[in-house]
Amino acid sequence: MTENGVIEGRARQLPPEFQQKVLDYIDSLLLDIQKEKIVKPNFSWAGGLSDIQDDVFSLQKKALLWRDTDEVSD
Repeated sequence: MTENGVIEGRARQLPPEFQQKVLDYIDSLLLDIQKEKIVKPNFSWAGGLSDIQDDVFSLQKKALLWRDTDEVSD
């Protein structure tokens, strides 16, 4: 008998309310496995735009001008 067969055979011997507890326990184990597979974020992207700060500031200034006027100009 395979492990699956042993598990199924023993689970069938239990009363229905305990069979539900077994199913709930299996579901919780599967959730634990999924949580372990989640990759924690890294911040390797941080500072990726540091070389274009001057451009960002000039765009911010233009945005302020555009917001205060109805015209859009370069």
